[in-house]
Amino acid sequence: MTQAAIGIDIGGSATKLGLVLENGNIINYGVVQTPQSYSSVQIINEIFIKTDQLVEIARETTSGLTGIGISICGYLESDGKAPDYINLHSLDHYPIVKAFEERYNLSTVLDNDMNCGVLGEYYFGGGKSEKRLMVMTVGTGVGMAMMVDGRVLRFHEGTVGNPGHIILDPHGPICVAGCRGCLESLASARAIRRRAEDVALAQRETRLTEILQAKGHLDPIDVFDAAEASDEAAQEIWKTTGFWLGRGLASWVEIFGPEVVIVGGGIAQVGHWLLNPLKEEFYRCGEPYFTRRVREIKQSKLGQSIAMLGAASMSLFPENAPKWKSGLE
Repeated sequence: MTQAAIGIDIGGSATKLGLVLENGNIINYGVVQTPQSYSSVQIINEIFIKTDQLVEIARETTSGLTGIGISICGYLESDGKAPDYINLHSLDHYPIVKAFEERYNLSTVLDNDMNCGVLGEYYFGGGKSEKRLMVMTVGTGVGMAMMVDGRVLRFHEGTVGNPGHIILDPHGPICVAGCRGCLESLASARAIRRRAEDVALAQRETRLTEILQAKGHLDPIDVFDAAEASDEAAQEIWKTTGFWLGRGLASWVEIFGPEVVIVGGGIAQVGHWLLNPLKEEFYRCGEPYFTRRVREIKQSKLGQSIAMLGAASMSLFPENAPKWKSGLE
Protein backbone atom coordinates (compact mmCIF):
# COMPACT_ATOMS: atom_id res chain seq x y z
CA MET A 1 0.00 0.00 0.00
CA THR A 2 1.04 3.58 -0.57
CA GLN A 3 0.33 6.93 0.97
CA ALA A 4 -2.48 9.17 -0.17
CA ALA A 5 -3.89 12.63 0.39
CA ILE A 6 -7.36 14.12 0.22
CA GLY A 7 -7.86 16.86 -2.35
CA ILE A 8 -10.82 19.24 -2.09
CA ASP A 9 -11.78 21.82 -4.73
CA ILE A 10 -14.40 24.24 -3.39
CA GLY A 11 -16.24 25.87 -6.30
CA GLY A 12 -18.96 28.44 -6.66
CA SER A 13 -21.79 25.90 -6.73
CA ALA A 14 -20.23 22.48 -6.13
CA THR A 15 -17.21 20.96 -4.40
CA LYS A 16 -15.10 18.13 -5.84
CA LEU A 17 -13.31 15.76 -3.47
CA GLY A 18 -10.94 12.88 -4.10
CA LEU A 19 -8.63 10.42 -2.39
CA VAL A 20 -5.41 10.69 -4.40
CA LEU A 21 -2.35 8.41 -4.46
CA GLU A 22 1.22 9.64 -5.00
CA ASN A 23 1.06 8.63 -8.67
CA GLY A 24 -2.10 10.70 -9.23
CA ASN A 25 -4.54 7.79 -9.29
CA ILE A 26 -7.86 8.74 -7.73
CA ILE A 27 -9.16 5.95 -5.48
CA ASN A 28 -12.49 7.60 -4.74
CA TYR A 29 -14.10 10.74 -6.09
CA GLY A 30 -17.24 12.66 -5.30
CA VAL A 31 -19.07 15.94 -5.87
CA VAL A 32 -21.23 17.65 -3.27
CA GLN A 33 -23.49 20.61 -3.93
CA THR A 34 -22.41 23.79 -2.16
CA PRO A 35 -24.65 26.49 -3.64
CA GLN A 36 -24.41 30.21 -3.03
CA SER A 37 -27.56 30.09 -0.92
CA TYR A 38 -25.91 27.89 1.74
CA SER A 39 -24.46 29.34 4.93
CA SER A 40 -20.82 28.68 5.79
CA VAL A 41 -21.85 26.01 8.31
CA GLN A 42 -24.04 24.24 5.74
CA ILE A 43 -21.26 24.25 3.16
CA ILE A 44 -18.60 22.91 5.51
CA ASN A 45 -20.94 20.24 6.89
CA GLU A 46 -21.69 18.99 3.36
CA ILE A 47 -17.97 18.78 2.65
CA PHE A 48 -17.34 17.04 5.97
CA ILE A 49 -19.81 14.25 5.11
CA LYS A 50 -17.86 13.25 1.99
CA THR A 51 -14.49 13.85 3.63
CA ASP A 52 -15.48 11.48 6.45
CA GLN A 53 -16.04 8.78 3.83
CA LEU A 54 -12.68 9.44 2.19
CA VAL A 55 -10.87 9.20 5.52
CA GLU A 56 -12.48 5.81 6.18
CA ILE A 57 -11.59 4.54 2.70
CA ALA A 58 -7.99 5.72 3.18
CA ARG A 59 -7.71 3.72 6.38
CA GLU A 60 -8.78 0.56 4.56
CA THR A 61 -6.87 0.97 1.28
CA THR A 62 -3.70 3.01 1.91
CA SER A 63 -0.76 3.09 4.30
CA GLY A 64 -1.88 6.44 5.60
CA LEU A 65 -2.96 9.98 4.81
CA THR A 66 -0.31 12.68 4.44
CA GLY A 67 -2.95 15.37 4.92
CA ILE A 68 -5.65 17.43 3.24
CA GLY A 69 -5.23 20.03 0.49
CA ILE A 70 -8.01 22.50 -0.27
CA SER A 71 -8.43 24.66 -3.38
CA ILE A 72 -10.59 27.79 -3.33
CA CYS A 73 -11.44 30.26 -6.07
CA GLY A 74 -10.19 33.50 -4.57
CA TYR A 75 -7.58 35.05 -2.34
CA LEU A 76 -6.53 34.08 1.17
CA GLU A 77 -6.04 35.91 4.43
CA SER A 78 -2.42 36.82 5.17
CA ASP A 79 -1.83 33.73 7.33
CA GLY A 80 -3.26 31.35 4.71
CA LYS A 81 -5.84 29.89 7.08
CA ALA A 82 -9.05 31.31 5.60
CA PRO A 83 -10.36 32.78 2.34
CA ASP A 84 -10.31 36.55 2.05
CA TYR A 85 -12.24 36.98 -1.18
CA ILE A 86 -13.81 33.87 -2.67
CA ASN A 87 -16.50 33.23 -5.29
CA LEU A 88 -18.53 31.53 -2.53
CA HIS A 89 -18.89 34.58 -0.33
CA SER A 90 -20.47 32.83 2.63
CA LEU A 91 -17.01 31.34 3.23
CA ASP A 92 -15.21 34.69 3.27
CA HIS A 93 -13.00 34.71 6.41
CA TYR A 94 -14.28 31.28 7.49
CA PRO A 95 -11.43 29.42 9.34
CA ILE A 96 -11.34 26.47 6.96
CA VAL A 97 -7.89 25.19 7.89
CA LYS A 98 -8.68 25.21 11.62
CA ALA A 99 -12.02 23.47 11.05
CA PHE A 100 -10.44 20.59 9.09
CA GLU A 101 -7.42 20.17 11.34
CA GLU A 102 -9.59 20.01 14.45
CA ARG A 103 -11.99 17.48 12.91
CA TYR A 104 -9.47 15.13 11.30
CA ASN A 105 -6.20 15.80 13.16
CA LEU A 106 -4.49 16.02 9.77
CA SER A 107 -2.25 18.76 8.39
CA THR A 108 -4.39 20.94 6.10
CA VAL A 109 -3.22 23.47 3.52
CA LEU A 110 -5.30 25.99 1.58
CA ASP A 111 -4.46 27.68 -1.72
CA ASN A 112 -5.91 29.47 -4.73
CA ASP A 113 -7.53 27.24 -7.35
CA MET A 114 -5.29 28.48 -10.16
CA ASN A 115 -2.17 27.56 -8.21
CA CYS A 116 -3.73 24.16 -7.57
CA GLY A 117 -4.48 23.82 -11.28
CA VAL A 118 -0.89 24.33 -12.34
CA LEU A 119 0.28 21.95 -9.59
CA GLY A 120 -2.14 19.30 -10.84
CA GLU A 121 -0.70 19.53 -14.36
CA TYR A 122 2.90 19.66 -13.12
CA TYR A 123 2.67 16.52 -11.01
CA PHE A 124 -0.04 14.45 -12.69
CA GLY A 125 -0.84 15.95 -16.10
CA GLY A 126 0.75 17.20 -19.28
CA GLY A 127 3.25 19.52 -17.62
CA LYS A 128 5.45 17.04 -15.74
CA SER A 129 8.92 18.48 -15.05
CA GLU A 130 8.42 21.45 -17.41
CA LYS A 131 10.68 24.38 -16.47
CA ARG A 132 8.23 27.13 -17.44
CA LEU A 133 4.65 25.84 -17.37
CA MET A 134 1.54 27.99 -17.75
CA VAL A 135 -1.98 26.70 -17.14
CA MET A 136 -4.96 28.67 -18.42
CA THR A 137 -8.37 27.59 -17.16
CA VAL A 138 -11.60 28.53 -18.90
CA GLY A 139 -14.89 27.94 -17.16
CA THR A 140 -17.13 30.19 -15.10
CA GLY A 141 -14.13 32.51 -15.15
CA VAL A 142 -10.77 32.68 -16.90
CA GLY A 143 -7.63 32.20 -14.83
CA MET A 144 -3.91 31.50 -15.09
CA ALA A 145 -0.98 30.28 -13.00
CA MET A 146 2.71 29.55 -13.64
CA MET A 147 5.36 27.09 -12.52
CA VAL A 148 8.94 28.31 -12.95
CA ASP A 149 11.84 25.93 -12.24
CA GLY A 150 9.61 23.62 -10.23
CA ARG A 151 7.99 26.28 -8.07
CA VAL A 152 4.63 28.02 -8.22
CA LEU A 153 5.11 31.66 -9.20
CA ARG A 154 3.71 33.88 -6.44
CA PHE A 155 4.07 37.64 -6.28
CA HIS A 156 0.60 39.02 -5.56
CA GLU A 157 -1.50 37.67 -2.67
CA GLY A 158 0.26 34.32 -3.15
CA THR A 159 -0.67 34.24 -6.86
CA VAL A 160 0.20 35.91 -10.17
CA GLY A 161 -2.75 38.22 -9.61
CA ASN A 162 -5.90 37.93 -11.69
CA PRO A 163 -4.80 37.84 -15.36
CA GLY A 164 -8.28 36.81 -16.52
CA HIS A 165 -9.26 40.44 -16.10
CA ILE A 166 -6.73 41.84 -18.55
CA ILE A 167 -8.62 44.47 -20.58
CA LEU A 168 -8.92 43.54 -24.26
CA ASP A 169 -11.94 45.57 -25.41
CA PRO A 170 -12.59 48.80 -23.45
CA HIS A 171 -16.04 49.00 -25.07
CA GLY A 172 -16.92 45.41 -24.23
CA PRO A 173 -19.30 43.92 -21.66
CA ILE A 174 -18.84 44.29 -17.91
CA CYS A 175 -17.84 41.15 -16.03
CA VAL A 176 -19.19 40.07 -12.64
CA ALA A 177 -16.17 41.62 -10.91
CA GLY A 178 -16.80 45.00 -12.51
CA CYS A 179 -14.19 45.08 -15.31
CA ARG A 180 -15.26 46.30 -18.73
CA GLY A 181 -14.09 44.30 -21.72
CA CYS A 182 -11.75 41.97 -19.83
CA LEU A 183 -10.81 38.53 -21.13
CA GLU A 184 -13.23 36.86 -18.70
CA SER A 185 -16.12 39.01 -19.93
CA LEU A 186 -15.36 37.95 -23.51
CA ALA A 187 -14.41 34.27 -23.25
CA SER A 188 -15.85 32.65 -20.09
CA ALA A 189 -18.87 30.36 -19.88
CA ARG A 190 -21.05 33.41 -19.21
CA ALA A 191 -19.79 35.09 -22.38
CA ILE A 192 -20.46 31.96 -24.45
CA ARG A 193 -23.96 31.68 -22.99
CA ARG A 194 -24.69 35.35 -23.68
CA ARG A 195 -23.35 35.16 -27.24
CA ALA A 196 -25.31 31.98 -27.98
CA GLU A 197 -28.59 33.39 -26.70
CA ASP A 198 -28.08 36.58 -28.71
CA VAL A 199 -27.57 34.48 -31.84
CA ALA A 200 -30.58 32.29 -31.07
CA LEU A 201 -32.81 35.33 -30.66
CA ALA A 202 -31.55 37.06 -33.82
CA GLN A 203 -33.82 35.01 -36.09
CA ARG A 204 -30.90 33.26 -37.76
CA GLU A 205 -31.28 29.70 -38.97
CA THR A 206 -29.48 27.81 -36.22
CA ARG A 207 -29.98 24.80 -33.97
CA LEU A 208 -29.40 27.13 -31.03
CA THR A 209 -32.83 28.66 -31.55
CA GLU A 210 -34.46 25.24 -31.29
CA ILE A 211 -32.52 24.39 -28.12
CA LEU A 212 -33.33 27.76 -26.54
CA GLN A 213 -37.03 27.30 -27.25
CA ALA A 214 -36.95 23.80 -25.75
CA LYS A 215 -34.85 24.58 -22.64
CA GLY A 216 -35.43 28.28 -22.04
CA HIS A 217 -31.66 28.88 -21.80
CA LEU A 218 -28.40 27.83 -23.44
CA ASP A 219 -25.22 26.38 -21.96
CA PRO A 220 -21.76 25.91 -23.51
CA ILE A 221 -22.49 22.20 -23.95
CA ASP A 222 -25.40 23.16 -26.21
CA VAL A 223 -23.06 25.29 -28.33
CA PHE A 224 -20.62 22.37 -28.52
CA ASP A 225 -23.34 19.92 -29.56
CA ALA A 226 -24.57 22.32 -32.24
CA ALA A 227 -21.04 22.87 -33.55
CA GLU A 228 -20.51 19.12 -33.75
CA ALA A 229 -23.74 18.93 -35.77
CA SER A 230 -22.24 21.37 -38.32
CA ASP A 231 -24.20 24.40 -37.11
CA GLU A 232 -22.27 27.38 -38.53
CA ALA A 233 -23.54 29.86 -35.94
CA ALA A 234 -22.33 27.65 -33.08
CA GLN A 235 -18.98 27.13 -34.77
CA GLU A 236 -18.62 30.90 -35.11
CA ILE A 237 -19.20 31.31 -31.37
CA TRP A 238 -16.27 28.99 -30.65
CA LYS A 239 -14.11 30.88 -33.14
CA THR A 240 -14.91 34.13 -31.36
CA THR A 241 -14.21 32.64 -27.94
CA GLY A 242 -10.90 31.17 -29.09
CA PHE A 243 -10.00 34.47 -30.75
CA TRP A 244 -10.23 36.38 -27.46
CA LEU A 245 -8.40 33.66 -25.51
CA GLY A 246 -5.59 33.66 -28.07
CA ARG A 247 -5.27 37.42 -27.87
CA GLY A 248 -5.18 37.31 -24.07
CA LEU A 249 -2.58 34.54 -24.11
CA ALA A 250 -0.42 36.57 -26.53
CA SER A 251 -0.29 39.31 -23.90
CA TRP A 252 0.39 36.93 -21.02
CA VAL A 253 3.44 35.32 -22.68
CA GLU A 254 5.09 38.74 -23.01
CA ILE A 255 5.17 38.90 -19.21
CA PHE A 256 5.52 35.30 -18.05
CA GLY A 257 7.46 33.57 -20.84
CA PRO A 258 6.05 30.02 -20.69
CA GLU A 259 7.46 27.16 -22.74
CA VAL A 260 4.32 25.01 -22.50
CA VAL A 261 0.73 26.22 -22.14
CA ILE A 262 -2.03 23.86 -21.02
CA VAL A 263 -5.66 24.93 -21.41
CA GLY A 264 -7.97 23.40 -18.82
CA GLY A 265 -11.35 23.94 -17.20
CA GLY A 266 -14.79 22.87 -18.30
CA ILE A 267 -14.83 24.91 -21.52
CA ALA A 268 -11.50 23.44 -22.69
CA GLN A 269 -13.20 20.05 -23.05
CA VAL A 270 -14.60 21.18 -26.43
CA GLY A 271 -11.11 20.57 -27.83
CA HIS A 272 -10.27 21.78 -31.33
CA TRP A 273 -13.31 24.07 -31.57
CA LEU A 274 -11.59 26.26 -28.99
CA LEU A 275 -7.88 25.48 -29.39
CA ASN A 276 -7.60 26.00 -33.15
CA PRO A 277 -8.86 29.62 -33.20
CA LEU A 278 -6.97 30.29 -29.94
CA LYS A 279 -3.67 29.24 -31.53
CA GLU A 280 -4.42 31.08 -34.76
CA GLU A 281 -4.96 34.41 -33.00
CA PHE A 282 -2.10 33.81 -30.58
CA TYR A 283 0.43 33.43 -33.39
CA ARG A 284 -1.19 36.11 -35.55
CA CYS A 285 -0.99 38.94 -33.04
CA GLY A 286 1.70 37.85 -30.57
CA GLU A 287 5.29 39.05 -30.71
CA PRO A 288 7.25 36.27 -32.48
CA TYR A 289 10.21 36.59 -30.11
CA PHE A 290 7.94 35.31 -27.32
CA THR A 291 5.43 33.16 -29.19
CA ARG A 292 8.10 31.01 -30.83
CA ARG A 293 9.40 30.09 -27.38
CA VAL A 294 6.09 28.39 -26.62
CA ARG A 295 6.76 24.82 -27.71
CA GLU A 296 3.23 23.58 -27.21
CA ILE A 297 -0.30 24.76 -26.51
CA LYS A 298 -2.48 21.80 -25.60
CA GLN A 299 -5.67 20.71 -23.90
CA SER A 300 -5.58 19.43 -20.33
CA LYS A 301 -6.34 15.73 -19.89
CA LEU A 302 -7.24 16.11 -16.20
CA GLY A 303 -10.75 17.42 -16.89
CA GLN A 304 -12.75 18.65 -13.91
CA SER A 305 -10.25 17.10 -11.46
CA ILE A 306 -7.39 19.48 -12.22
CA ALA A 307 -7.64 21.70 -9.10
CA MET A 308 -8.63 18.81 -6.83
CA LEU A 309 -5.52 16.88 -7.88
CA GLY A 310 -3.37 19.96 -7.39
CA ALA A 311 -4.82 20.45 -3.92
CA ALA A 312 -3.89 16.89 -2.99
CA SER A 313 -0.39 17.40 -4.37
CA MET A 314 0.28 20.12 -1.78
CA SER A 315 0.10 17.43 0.88
CA LEU A 316 1.82 14.69 -1.12
CA PHE A 317 4.64 17.03 -2.23
CA PRO A 318 4.76 19.72 0.46
CA GLU A 319 7.71 21.55 -1.11
CA ASN A 320 5.13 23.33 -3.28
CA ALA A 321 2.61 24.06 -0.57
CA PRO A 322 2.36 27.80 0.18
CA LYS A 323 4.32 28.91 3.22
CA TRP A 324 2.38 31.48 5.18
CA LYS A 325 3.39 33.41 8.28
CA SER A 326 2.45 37.06 8.64
CA GLY A 327 2.32 36.93 4.83
CA LEU A 328 3.51 34.68 2.04
CA GLU A 329 7.28 34.32 1.94
